[in-house]
Amino acid sequence: MLNTKPDKESEQNLPIDRQAPFQSPAYRENHLVIANERPEFGELREVVSGVYCLKMPIPFVLDHINLWLLKDVEGWVIIDTGFYSEAAISIWQKILNTLRMEGSIHKILVTHFHPDHVGMAQWLIKQTSADFLMSQQEFMAAQTAYNPLSDEQIGLRRTFLEQMGLSTDQVSCLLKRKSGSTENDRSIPDIYQCIEGGDELQVNGESWTLYSFSGHSPEHICLYNAQRKILIAGDQVLPAISPNISVSFTEPEADPLAGYLRSLSVLSTLDKEVLVLPAHGGVFTGLRERAKILIEGHRKDLDKVLVFCQQTRNVKEVMEEMFGDKLSILNLFLASGEALAHLNYLVAKGKIKRDKANVYRYTTLS
Repeated sequence: MLNTKPDKESEQNLPIDRQAPFQSPAYRENHLVIANERPEFGELREVVSGVYCLKMPIPFVLDHINLWLLKDVEGWVIIDTGFYSEAAISIWQKILNTLRMEGSIHKILVTHFHPDHVGMAQWLIKQTSADFLMSQQEFMAAQTAYNPLSDEQIGLRRTFLEQMGLSTDQVSCLLKRKSGSTENDRSIPDIYQCIEGGDELQVNGESWTLYSFSGHSPEHICLYNAQRKILIAGDQVLPAISPNISVSFTEPEADPLAGYLRSLSVLSTLDKEVLVLPAHGGVFTGLRERAKILIEGHRKDLDKVLVFCQQTRNVKEVMEEMFGDKLSILNLFLASGEALAHLNYLVAKGKIKRDKANVYRYTTLS
């Protein structure tokens, strides 16, 4: 999930852009509500009454994240924090000065552990003394992602990558790159308030129901205001790209794709007129149609893998069949994890056999 520009070059290099954008200009025109009215970096814009978008820069091809701020009688609630950088600090300093004129920031909720969402949390809490809210699995995942790995963990990760059939150079490059973290990551808060699906967050006299989903991350939180039909979706569903669905070395036989497909089914039950506020791209309606497109995209990929594995394959070969072989290190990390997610899904369904050896092999069952 790195690029919202569906040009041919980026599609070759960015695996998770394969299902983007909405398949026709007519769909985009009818459903992307403010696609041409996105705020500039650092601009705080009211999208609907009491709900503000803050667009922040991130150092990827997908160059932005949308943070959401909710006006409360007590002050402000911040949803996601941005990627830690000097540019983000500069923007937040200006925004905080503005917000404090209308009350304190008393809650910071992070949807999931990825660095563009949690990266500025520690800095913001030091500035505001706000409560920090996160689901338990996301908090624990952040502890693993942003703290040094032990020698034993590094060895386990090396074995995991070698079992995929990746080359020695590819394994070495990925070991140098730790699970999406960068030299700009900063420690996350040590203290948090645990939230989970089914909880209710009261803001300005309104109730936001929390949904928790797996797939893109272990316990991703979305917020739904049923009264006003608004969904703060994080990365769980996006208007123009498919979130990365990956398997990690910490749970090599996990089936995150099954969880992700279930989440799309649940989201499809929300009001058909729901306004979706995503972490990347423009605000949109047509959630049910978007969920259907994402489901169909993964089903096509699964069918492709089944055909390809009629001859025994390893993860690297499946990855290159799905996404090509011209991948940056970041996209190699994403694509290898996503290829394994599709294989694990098919193994769990009894449609593919997995043979464990130094390099795992996968064969479609007749």
